[in-house]
Amino acid sequence: MKIQLLGNCTILLSSKNSQILFDPYFNNFGNLFYKRTASVSTYYKSIDHLDAILLSHEHFDHMDIMFLNKFKNKCPIYSPKGSLKPLIFKSKWIRKGDELNIGDFSITVVQANHLCPTVGYIVRAEGSTIYFSGDTYYGKFMKSISEKFTIDIAMLTVTRYLLPMTMGEKGMLKCLNDLKPKYFIPIHQDIAQRFSLNNSKISFSRLNDKIMEENLSTKTVWLNNGDEFKVTPIKN
Repeated sequence: MKIQLLGNCTILLSSKNSQILFDPYFNNFGNLFYKRTASVSTYYKSIDHLDAILLSHEHFDHMDIMFLNKFKNKCPIYSPKGSLKPLIFKSKWIRKGDELNIGDFSITVVQANHLCPTVGYIVRAEGSTIYFSGDTYYGKFMKSISEKFTIDIAMLTVTRYLLPMTMGEKGMLKCLNDLKPKYFIPIHQDIAQRFSLNNSKISFSRLNDKIMEENLSTKTVWLNNGDEFKVTPIKN
């Protein structure tokens, strides 16, 4: 299995026979209030087949209108119940607890706490279990996730916005303490506030130092846009 970061929270997950995409967003500008700090991978232009697109929520930096319009008749698109904009693209509503079987992937929809209807996803395939958090604050529900699933790889949104939109570093550490994944992949790393005096950039070395201070065995995998992480079955 292969994890490829295309930008921000856009993750292409590929198995031997299947391919799914999380939170596509490929605009290099952003909007009036948020800017991109790194160009997206152009690999998305070569994607001609997907088994599904899974949206965590409907904010602008998680759903690319042109890309979704291209695929709305080619594969199912899933979005949280109550999200209205994705309905334009014939999305199917999902909620916490739903189970999806998509090609090689067994997917469980899990809770996320954000400013609008939002979900996370547990994905199991080829002997590994992956957690895609979506935009979320830390919550006690993460402990519940750890009691139901043994997480091998956690893809977590971590930001330092002046107005918090996701977990910050403290929330991330609490989450890692709950989940105890083998690997941690930070996402939501190339969208920054345009007019903030606060430095919103996450430091890779600082994250590593804080994880070490917590005596966690979790290894951090820092992906630049376009980078891949090849997943092999992890023996406990």
